[in-house]
Amino acid sequence: MLLNRSITTQFTIVFIVVLLLIVGSFYLVLESVYHSQLKAQAETVADNVDAFGSWVSQYGRVWVRDNDKSYLGQVTLVNAPDPAQGAPAADAAPPALWHFYSKNPALAQREFSEVVEKSASPAKFRVTSHNFMNPVNKPDAFEAKALDAIRSKHLAEYYEMLPDTYRYARTLYVKASCLSCHASADNAPADVKVRYGTERGFGFREGEVAGIISVRLPTRSFWSVATGVIGPVQIALLLSAFLVAILFIQFAVVRPVRRLTAAAGRISVGEQADLGVGRIARKSGNEIHQLILATERLRASLVLAIKRSRRTPPPE
Repeated sequence: MLLNRSITTQFTIVFIVVLLLIVGSFYLVLESVYHSQLKAQAETVADNVDAFGSWVSQYGRVWVRDNDKSYLGQVTLVNAPDPAQGAPAADAAPPALWHFYSKNPALAQREFSEVVEKSASPAKFRVTSHNFMNPVNKPDAFEAKALDAIRSKHLAEYYEMLPDTYRYARTLYVKASCLSCHASADNAPADVKVRYGTERGFGFREGEVAGIISVRLPTRSFWSVATGVIGPVQIALLLSAFLVAILFIQFAVVRPVRRLTAAAGRISVGEQADLGVGRIARKSGNEIHQLILATERLRASLVLAIKRSRRTPPPE
């Protein structure tokens, strides 16, 4: 049984059990902190994406020059010479043509997400909807699940920790600026209907759930996170704490108890034993010291009892 083992062995076993409990508690705390950190990072990404979309929305559309890969409308401007500089020479080059292409908030955010997807940034995002207009924005399995939960439970956000990624979804609501393109197919801009058709992406009303900002973050294993927090110095300090505790048990408990046990054995056979009482304060709060003082009182009582028994004549 454990109680029959030495105090040092019992303390070592108890220390290991306590250490395992501390490690378990540390795991739960570290996991909670890590999840909170991932969520905070995802919220920051969603905030930035939402702010970018709001910036585009306040202008209706943004126009970019010489980017005809993806756009809704286009205009061409002639870079005419400055009249103040006089008429151009006969052999002067013809005026330059500047081609501008328009992008609405959804298109601008999608192209932004594509740039981020190809970048070294670990955080990726995209904007999707249950009523997506562009097939490229079709929700994946997590996003479809998030959209269902958000719409049915009226959630502002939804997130999951998957085996290798942390997924986060922020709810987007329909704003008045969105209705010019997404309220009715009949009233939508012609270039929107030409590019995306009239089957999807319409019928929204202000205040309804428009979609989500979907954020994807890579995750690390517990051991990689733990090793980033605990290093050789922390392990050395933990081992030092164990060594200090073992030494304390040895010098403060085990050795005094052994000396007291040996002295009690000598007292039991009538031999003299030095308990070291002279080195102990009578009002000491140390339990070992109190045990030694009690043993000394017991020894004195036994000696006195033996002397009295020797002086008392035996009964006739």
